[in-house]
Amino acid sequence: MATAPNCFYCDPNHEGRLALMIPVGKMKVSTLHLFKDQAHKGRCIVSLNDHKSELFDLTEEERKDYMDDVAAAAAAVKKLWGCTKVNLGAYGDKLPHLHFHIVPKYEGGPEFGGSFAISYENPVFLSDDEYAEMIAQLKAELNID
Repeated sequence: MATAPNCFYCDPNHEGRLALMIPVGKMKVSTLHLFKDQAHKGRCIVSLNDHKSELFDLTEEERKDYMDDVAAAAAAVKKLWGCTKVNLGAYGDKLPHLHFHIVPKYEGGPEFGGSFAISYENPVFLSDDEYAEMIAQLKAELNID
């Protein structure tokens, strides 16, 4: 597996990533991370474990496995927290490592019916116990360690 030093997703101790999200666990070819800002309850990131920057850089098998991970994580979020719609986004102008944002949208909630902002103006932070419960639910639903 190729990694890059100081990469936001490759470095397991990257301070910038750890300030924004909590690692949930390894999936088939990716890692699931839970955002600390839960204004969009269930918001996660699925980052490829291999250091590649574009979806088209993956082999057909890698792409299938990665998209299976993204779809499984999105389905788990929808099942666990009952959002109206799950939006997916691949942004990476300044973070050249393949990752998908899983953004649950709730009717009447932040930005419903509009564009998603990477940083929400009214962040919602949870207690350590609430994060631990969400992570445990995701791990159980996805059968990951």
